[in-house]
Amino acid sequence: MCNIDKDLLQKYLDKDIDPLEKILLENHLLNCSQCRKDLNQLKIMEWDLNNIDLAKAPKDLANVRNTVLDKCFETIDKRDNSLTSKDIIDLQYKNLKNTVSFINYIPGKTIVESAFKKATTKDTKETKSKSLISKIIGL
Repeated sequence: MCNIDKDLLQKYLDKDIDPLEKILLENHLLNCSQCRKDLNQLKIMEWDLNNIDLAKAPKDLANVRNTVLDKCFETIDKRDNSLTSKDIIDLQYKNLKNTVSFINYIPGKTIVESAFKKATTKDTKETKSKSLISKIIGL
């Protein structure tokens, strides 16, 4: 186990490193296979993030969204009574819960969560095991 700061590898990859640090790191990389492996993993992750194929939204998505919203508002307007604050909070809670369910399928979610877990060193075991969104809405 070496004592090189792993953030230095990212700085090296981003070409945002001081010249002296660069020389020291390059010399270290000649002898440390673990740091070379970590640097290669960072390179692969950067390539993956730069070359990810983003899903294209269907052209008629805006029309479908507007139709669904119009139907929802029609249903609300036809009600005899208006929404109470509890109804609004319940709707917001359901929307956030659905958002969390959707986020679980986004590519790269685990990378972001692991980076977040590393950044938050003061959290307890319980909060570390929950995702950021889950912590916000209490799921």
